[in-house]
Amino acid sequence: MREQRGVALITALLIVAFAASISFALLEKQLLDIHRTENVLTAGRGELYALGGEEWARGMLLRNQEEDKKENITYDGLEEAWAQPLPPTPIETGGEITSSIEDMQSRFNLNNLHLAKDASDEDKEDVIQQLALFTRLLRVLEIDEQLAKKVADWLDRDINTRFPDGAEDQEYLAEKQPYRAANGPMGSPTELRLIKGITQQEYEKLLPHTTTLPESTLININTATIGLLEALDDNLDDISAITLADERKETPFQTKDEFLDRIDQLRSGGNQSSTAIESLISTTSSYYMARTTIKMGSFKQQKFSLINVSDDGQIRTISRSIGSY
Repeated sequence: MREQRGVALITALLIVAFAASISFALLEKQLLDIHRTENVLTAGRGELYALGGEEWARGMLLRNQEEDKKENITYDGLEEAWAQPLPPTPIETGGEITSSIEDMQSRFNLNNLHLAKDASDEDKEDVIQQLALFTRLLRVLEIDEQLAKKVADWLDRDINTRFPDGAEDQEYLAEKQPYRAANGPMGSPTELRLIKGITQQEYEKLLPHTTTLPESTLININTATIGLLEALDDNLDDISAITLADERKETPFQTKDEFLDRIDQLRSGGNQSSTAIESLISTTSSYYMARTTIKMGSFKQQKFSLINVSDDGQIRTISRSIGSY
């Protein structure tokens, strides 16, 4: 009888332990499901807030259009309201949102080096000038200038190496992990990491000065990076570029002629400004990047929205990305 009671007690304890382990597993799964649901809901709220940041940017660009038209302003500069960031703003669910707008024509558009198969002589000449500018930018940033030819080969439509120091399919297919050249416009500056010979350090140095826009664009001299300003002319040094950047904060260049005249005064050489510079620059812009950052507890997300302001005043979002541009 005593043995039967012992067996019954052990059986009861085993049943309780088994039930407890099942309950614990179910509770753990439930908690995990709750956390997953919270993450999904937080990400959804973050997406909506990020879209709100994009709408703020679109509104600022629309406001800039209206003010420019009202005051007869014919340039885009860093002193205007659109260039001032939205300060950290609390959001209802806890956390904050920040947003800013960057002129993408302040950077060198890598797709300016793209050359179609049926390119005209004028297009070919333009690409030659753009290649020379990109080469000077690499020199300013102390990056191997041969990278310019490799980028040009990456972008052109054929699979033939155009330059002695270029790279096409045959070079990339010989890699340990083979791949082909794009042979078309870049979708993102991150494609630079695929270019043969570029190091991570060089990529990081070049990234703040480059972009990839869906059409050929000019450089806005009122917003261009200091490195790109210096690269515009071989006879400009870093001090001259910084001087130009400081002066345009107070007095933006309203015309290209004003900029060219000022360059003549700053250049270390005595020659007149090259006409090639004039064909590369502008005082207005059409492409902007809205950067919105959402913070809610441990959740943080950055959204980048490429926005186009067309000649007829239409403001369109071209693309969106999360993480990094």
